[in-house]
Amino acid sequence: MQPKAQLLLDAHVAYTLSQLSGEQLKTTISREAAATYQWVASEKLSDIAPKEKVKAILERFLEEASVTDATQAYFESLYRSVLDYVAKEDIEIDDLISEDTWKRIVEKVIEQKDLRNELIHRLVSNKFYGEMLSEILYNSIKSFLQQSGPSSDKGLGGLFNVGKGILGAALSGMEDTIDKNVKKFLSENINKTIRDSEKILQSRLTDANIRKGAEKLWDVLDDLNFKELAEKAKKYSSQGKESLGDLSKAVIHDVRDSKALRQIGDVVLNHFYQEYGEQPLSVIMNNLLISEDKVVREVTLAAETIVGRMQSSGFLEKRVREILSGFYSSPEANTLLT
Repeated sequence: MQPKAQLLLDAHVAYTLSQLSGEQLKTTISREAAATYQWVASEKLSDIAPKEKVKAILERFLEEASVTDATQAYFESLYRSVLDYVAKEDIEIDDLISEDTWKRIVEKVIEQKDLRNELIHRLVSNKFYGEMLSEILYNSIKSFLQQSGPSSDKGLGGLFNVGKGILGAALSGMEDTIDKNVKKFLSENINKTIRDSEKILQSRLTDANIRKGAEKLWDVLDDLNFKELAEKAKKYSSQGKESLGDLSKAVIHDVRDSKALRQIGDVVLNHFYQEYGEQPLSVIMNNLLISEDKVVREVTLAAETIVGRMQSSGFLEKRVREILSGFYSSPEANTLLT
């Protein structure tokens, strides 16, 4: 490098560092953050970040995402630390959510009457629900027939109270046949029970009953002992053959590799770009309450600490000098300075 070029390089480095140190640092960062915000805000989302490129980034992230042993150990430690904190502090439900907000949530649930009825219908239409009802009814009938009540029992109970000896002997030889026949009968006649149960559920889940149930649930939550729950969680999470971390790792890998996750991601991404793709980024930022003042303030506060540390450690000067040296050592610069 020519002597004149070296002098210019030193002067250029000194000027750059002066812009990034002392009182000037805050001014420089604020100025550049504001200028960058104003430029970005005027650009369209699809021009800055095309949908296909964003999708490709997300797909690469999913393909490469993994949970290392160190990450797993950290989150297990974090989980225990949170439980230790909860076990020591006097936390109550209204520290997490106010009763007024709880009531607003309940009212929102009450508004969804059609959805409630749809869910009830889907529940009672499920094959498992019918099988569950059959099993409950069968066990109730069998238990009633096998019980031995006082000899003074009257009515239907007395009619079936024929004694352990006779009924026991009959059941012991015919139990399998009775099981099959009773269950077959219940299965064939369960539709009426299911229809009745749907009406019962709908009649029980009135607006008034939901409010009353929500009030009782709030009282239950209000009485919860979070310290005790945290201690139990610490105890039970450490039991079993597999740790929570191992299980969480398996779940993350399954979700990461699932076709459904990618399809849901496509739906979300397509909807977002359909809504905002051709809009200036200022629209998105305003909707997210990301104003220029907030961006400049937060960037300045964060960058002051980072750049200040880079400056004091000598790293910033080294990098600036290395970057600018390429220019001042170039043939173009030497030609100009000859």
